[in-house]
Amino acid sequence: MMDKKYLKTIEEKYKTVSELEHILLRSGMYIGSVKEEDKTMFVYNSEDNKMELKETKYVPGLLKIIDEVISNSCDEYRRKDNLGLNELCVTISKNGKVNIKDNGGIPVVHHKEAGCYLPEFIFGMLRTSSNYNDDEDRTGIGTNGLGIKIANIFSTDFSVKTADSKNEINVIWKNNMKTIISRGEPKKSNKHYTNINFNIDFSKFDIDELSDEFIDIIEKRCIDAAAANLGLNVVFTFDDEQNGRTSRWKFKNFNNYISLFDSYVDIDECITFSDDMKSVWVFPSSNINIGFVNGAECSKGTHIKAVRSEVNNKLSEYVNKKEKIDVTPRQVDSKYSLFMNINISNPAYNSQTKEELTTPIEKFSRDENYTFNVPDSFLNKVCKSEIIETILDWYKQKTAAEDKAQIRKLNKLAGKKLLRSDKFINCTSKKREEKCLYIAEGASAVAGFRASRDPQTQACYEMRGVPLNCYGMTPVQIMKNQVFSDLVNIIGLKWGESNTPDKLNFNKIVINSDMDPDGNHIAGLLILFFSYFPELFENGIVCRNLSPIIIAEKGKSSKSYYTMKEYKTDEKNLSSYTIKYIKGLGTLPNAFYKDMMRNPHYQVYTTSDMTDTVHSVLRHWFAKGNASERRETLSQEV
Repeated sequence: MMDKKYLKTIEEKYKTVSELEHILLRSGMYIGSVKEEDKTMFVYNSEDNKMELKETKYVPGLLKIIDEVISNSCDEYRRKDNLGLNELCVTISKNGKVNIKDNGGIPVVHHKEAGCYLPEFIFGMLRTSSNYNDDEDRTGIGTNGLGIKIANIFSTDFSVKTADSKNEINVIWKNNMKTIISRGEPKKSNKHYTNINFNIDFSKFDIDELSDEFIDIIEKRCIDAAAANLGLNVVFTFDDEQNGRTSRWKFKNFNNYISLFDSYVDIDECITFSDDMKSVWVFPSSNINIGFVNGAECSKGTHIKAVRSEVNNKLSEYVNKKEKIDVTPRQVDSKYSLFMNINISNPAYNSQTKEELTTPIEKFSRDENYTFNVPDSFLNKVCKSEIIETILDWYKQKTAAEDKAQIRKLNKLAGKKLLRSDKFINCTSKKREEKCLYIAEGASAVAGFRASRDPQTQACYEMRGVPLNCYGMTPVQIMKNQVFSDLVNIIGLKWGESNTPDKLNFNKIVINSDMDPDGNHIAGLLILFFSYFPELFENGIVCRNLSPIIIAEKGKSSKSYYTMKEYKTDEKNLSSYTIKYIKGLGTLPNAFYKDMMRNPHYQVYTTSDMTDTVHSVLRHWFAKGNASERRETLSQEV
């Protein structure tokens, strides 16, 4: 039976708290995490005067409460009826003392329903806002009526002093907005400004002071405010005895802001467009998103997705059609950088932290006829930019990586199974250094080989027809061919590895083709294939067994000629000889075939030979577009 001391009353188990206490108890719902986190983000590097993408430690909740005060001034700047606000000053110190002031001003008037003056109503009462009328267009940042109050709630003390050109007032709170110690009385003033001071309550967070990294983040937020609200002067001051500094920011145009990211994008490669609602800048480098919604940084959400979807679809369609490369819109999404500044009516976000816009595209404007549009002229420029080359480079790397994976798999299978083992005639020697592999085309040539070979040292692979023209093919494509797959397995070749003689099954690879144009063509195709394994030529492993094309006989004496040129030179001395033209190895008399096998005339292909062959002859014979040149060559005598 449970001890009574562990039993709770209904009142102890179920409690109610005020909304202010709920914000403090469940702060994550309102300001994000109060614990320090690591996040890769852009911060301002004051030494280099550039934005820098790096892993940074920060407390999201702390950033939120300061950001809300800055955003409040930005919202006021964007109001058509503001009191002339054009300057915002932010001062911050490591000990958590924050001062944010602008030259705007809040009406110092009495709110009849609340029974207090408007500044106290705005800064000290929950769920108060000028943003609750959803029938009106709102292009500010605030949405839910918490905003700047959370800075008050998470401070040990908080004060607002403001003037509206007629009156000024100073209101002071302490103890996380629980205690108002001075409501102030309006005084006459011809000035207009708002000056907010607060001390962060570090007991609500898991840090004791603000880090240098966090100060850099706040400075970037000030820079962002100036960039997204052109014409606004923003002054940032880091007030510290050792590291104090002041920076001033005012941008003539958004390109000046983008120039701070020139370590990541090239301004000269910018592709841009603007309309009444948005401005977009695209760069064919890196993969970053920088977005602003209604004057505040928001780099995730439906606005970014809407533009990228249009760009991705166009790029994918273009590459598929023009380059004959199958890429999806999702695959091209990371091949460019996007900056965007947009104004949206009544924006909605995924949370109070406003990190991600959730407003549906069709709701960006209250105009019933509104359609989100990315102009064709812009998309066409994107397709003529370096983004295409970036996609092609990525595709080459991707296919190369895929091919390497396939090659590793092919190498594991090498030697385990021949596609046509009946076409392979093995030899009996166990010594690699005395074994030769002959490659012959056709049954008649192989029959002569069987009758004439040395069974101990001479093996043969019989091809069927002319081998594949593998010029420009990848190893994976080549290995789909039966002949080449068999040869790789028989010889013991490895793709992408060092094929030194000690790793092979044969000391010589002998091309045993006819000495006519057809045989030369077959030999060229085989040399082309073996050129994928350069070590074979470095070690003189690939050769051709020359056979006579003309035999001159006179009694028991005979002469063999291996080229027509050689025969023509000696033709005048052969008047009493019987001339036999050898059409192919299949018609070679047995005695000559046996002599060819036992006393071979090898034409060995070396690295120096291959320098010329691979880069000129092979290209001439087998590359696409050279058909007319090949016909002319074939019409000449060999």
